[in-house]
Amino acid sequence: MRLGFIPFAKRALLMRSSSEGEIPNVRPVLLAPVHRTSADVFAIAEASKEFVSFVSTDSFGHNGVINFVQEKWTTAIGTVIWHEAGIDNPRKRAVALAKDVEDRLDRRLITAAFTQGEYQFDSVESVEEGLIGLLKRYEAKHLKQKGQELKIPIVPVGIEYNRGGRGLEQSAVGKWIEKWIPFTPNWTIPAFRTRITVRFGKAHYFEGQTARELTEEVMKEAADLSRIPYEA
Repeated sequence: MRLGFIPFAKRALLMRSSSEGEIPNVRPVLLAPVHRTSADVFAIAEASKEFVSFVSTDSFGHNGVINFVQEKWTTAIGTVIWHEAGIDNPRKRAVALAKDVEDRLDRRLITAAFTQGEYQFDSVESVEEGLIGLLKRYEAKHLKQKGQELKIPIVPVGIEYNRGGRGLEQSAVGKWIEKWIPFTPNWTIPAFRTRITVRFGKAHYFEGQTARELTEEVMKEAADLSRIPYEA
């Protein structure tokens, strides 16, 4: 399903894509991409040519049928949805998310997370250090249990959208559907005939920084690779 859906999505939107740089041949590895549209996931999946497991939160405010379809489709292309609204207690949510991320790291997957949290179309306006902070705790836990140091590379990922030299433009059809058709998922779709360029930056590691400092370093580079300003 994953291998079939990505080419279908490209052809449906008449999109072209290319990539620059590469993911380090080390596992586990964390990708830290910008989050501009719903097509980010498909573009990274195609550029990597590998299975990428996205850690994603979703409030699932749609009806049961749409929720089910969204979960199955995103899981098939590598995203494992974390049900944010399914756990009321904030502490329990944090524990559930930590276990979710650690499971991917234990399985030595290419894991990806949008540290911005929400779509930010033409700039990086905010970042959340929680997910990258989990890596620091995971490394410390690994050293304590295994007696070996583990350094997980964190790779900034830029995504540039360009439609006829005008940058990112949203699909008029997509905006109409979201406005007028009830229970439509909260997707942001780029306009037809958009060219997408995915750029993998240099790997970053914890070298005495705080989680916040490292997150800012990584996302500043991701914004630069996307050709958009960093304003967080």
